[in-house]
Amino acid sequence: MELKQLRGWQTGPFHFASALLLLVAVVYSQVLLTQLQQFRIALGIALQSKWQEVFQFAGEDDYYLYVWGCVLSMQIPFWGVGSIFVLMDYYGWPKCVSKYKIQPGTNQPVDLSKVIQTAKVVLMNQWLLTFPLLHANYYLKKITNTMPNFAELPTFQRMLIDLVVFLVIDEIGLYYMHRLQHHPKLYASVHKKHHEWHAPIAIVFTYSTPIEYIMTIIPVNIGPMIMNPHIVTLWTWYALVHLRGIKNHSGYDFPWTLWTSAHAHDFHHMTSTSCFGKSLVLDRLHGTDKAFRVYMARKKALEHQAVQTSSKSK
Repeated sequence: MELKQLRGWQTGPFHFASALLLLVAVVYSQVLLTQLQQFRIALGIALQSKWQEVFQFAGEDDYYLYVWGCVLSMQIPFWGVGSIFVLMDYYGWPKCVSKYKIQPGTNQPVDLSKVIQTAKVVLMNQWLLTFPLLHANYYLKKITNTMPNFAELPTFQRMLIDLVVFLVIDEIGLYYMHRLQHHPKLYASVHKKHHEWHAPIAIVFTYSTPIEYIMTIIPVNIGPMIMNPHIVTLWTWYALVHLRGIKNHSGYDFPWTLWTSAHAHDFHHMTSTSCFGKSLVLDRLHGTDKAFRVYMARKKALEHQAVQTSSKSK
């Protein structure tokens, strides 16, 4: 009896402390949730205020927002970031990034005449294909009365849902469209031009024949056609697509990369037979990443062997 009372006395403070901590956690979580909700409301008001400034600057004209806004959402990330990579390849500066080069020694320095020729093709695709297609899509929306209201920003939840839908549709569509471009009856006339760069550089992302360019942008735009998003969501999507494409074709594999490694697409340019997707999910499903996995395993083994040899020599 005394032993049970002693154990109860010992465990009593523990239960009391646990209950107290639970109560504090519940109260604090409610306070934290309230503060987060207040912050979200304040942030939404601030963003809406800034958006109104942009909206009024454009004269509340959906033509400028849709056509020229989309143009800028593509051109700024593509040429802004792409030019930095080209300058890195041409001048070999800063030296610290050379260790992240996927194919060391290639495009170091990059052939300037080849870069200029590539840039000409890219500009033709962007301005002779994308620009007219944006106009056509704009007037189609006006005729069919499907242009969304741009005055109010979308909620974060709606924007996130739209982007996830775009990403899934794009991932599936691009994989099968890319494999179709590698079909023997299409490769030479449609896709071979893009593979002139066996070690790609950033701006090679949109270096292609007009037919391939149009085929490639179809999956990118199916999601927006279905969801009919706010223009800010569409700008964000186009910017992300171009940043992803630049990263995949950059020829560098930085450890802080948020998306999938550039190694896979670089290997695709080396072999033309593997890694057709962006995230390798469908490649794993169809077994089109087997050669890449063997290549990466062999590469890691050689790197490990080189480190061991270096440590022994010291």
